[in-house]
Amino acid sequence: MKVQLVGTGAIYTKYNSACTLINQELIVDMPNGTLKQLLKSNNNPEKIKTILITHMHGDHIADIPFFLKYVYNYIKINNEIAIIGPKGIEDKVIELFTAYRFEDREEIQEFLNVKFIELKEKEHEIELEGYKIKAIQVSHGEEKPAYGYNINNIVGCTGDSGICNGVEKLIENSKVTIADTSLREGDHCHMGIDNIKYLAKKYDKQIIATHLRDTTREELKKEENRNILVVEDGYQFEI
Repeated sequence: MKVQLVGTGAIYTKYNSACTLINQELIVDMPNGTLKQLLKSNNNPEKIKTILITHMHGDHIADIPFFLKYVYNYIKINNEIAIIGPKGIEDKVIELFTAYRFEDREEIQEFLNVKFIELKEKEHEIELEGYKIKAIQVSHGEEKPAYGYNINNIVGCTGDSGICNGVEKLIENSKVTIADTSLREGDHCHMGIDNIKYLAKKYDKQIIATHLRDTTREELKKEENRNILVVEDGYQFEI
């Protein structure tokens, strides 16, 4: 499995917003600027078949319309693309199209080959395009529901979350976890350096920090922990 961290930053940083690409065909979240970053890094966006959305904040979904228009209107490929996310994700994507003055609901249904899969349970398993995807609810303050994802029991992505049972399940059942590390000290919305150090010690597994504020990034770089990685946008690895 080839993994690329397209973005590793929180929204008010000089880094791209948090976004993870797997095998060039599955992507976790699609924040502002994702399409341009994929093109800059010589990826082929049209290869993406599945979009996993952790929650519906703008810095996790803002580029979905631009991506879909690139694939269907510019490249003119008609492959089905699945968008998996919390209940209401279909309406939210249509709201974005409307806000951007793009296609309306009827035109999306007629001209864009998109399949929406809305998650309604605390835990949900989906097998799609050769991937076994497990969605697990996490805790992101008042934004409910929010999900993290485990892909093929190999890679976990927490999305934005405070430390919670869902995050621990993801780390326990993944070989590598890409985890929200926004803060110095975690709260009910985001994890912090304190939480990541605790989880790395408890599970003795590799955690890659993401959704980093610039100050958090610099402080975490000073930590000497073999299980915690702080990487740059575009970082790639195979597992």
